[in-house]
Amino acid sequence: MTADEVIDTLVGTTSKNGNFLLDIGPRADGSIPEIMQQRLRETGAWLKTNGESIYGTTYWSRMAQQGSLRFTVKPNEAFYITSLAQPGSQLVVDAPVPIKDGDRVTLLGHDRPLKWTRSGGKLVVDVPAGVGRHAWVLKVALS
Repeated sequence: MTADEVIDTLVGTTSKNGNFLLDIGPRADGSIPEIMQQRLRETGAWLKTNGESIYGTTYWSRMAQQGSLRFTVKPNEAFYITSLAQPGSQLVVDAPVPIKDGDRVTLLGHDRPLKWTRSGGKLVVDVPAGVGRHAWVLKVALS
């Protein structure tokens, strides 16, 4: 599996309340092949930035996914939208996202809040260019 596939599988499994077992097979001498080490390091780097959308979260009972989007929740704290595809300048979420006026939306790994609106029942978030790699996580801090 590539790092993208590992991360996509981890995010998808988490959004469906599953468990992800990543099988790393060492050689007879106990060493881990370099390609597997590289995948683990890339996944670890992604988790360092975006792990809060995985650790301690649960599935969203309304829906697990929509197209390339996956959803997880930290009850009474945050709602996470993970895009498995690189978003353009705007990310449109056609789902009943639990967001209220005044809630703060951020892109994990980015230092400023993002501008968001609702349009026709959809959440529309302006996404900065050139941030992130692999899967992109938006955090809605619930008030």
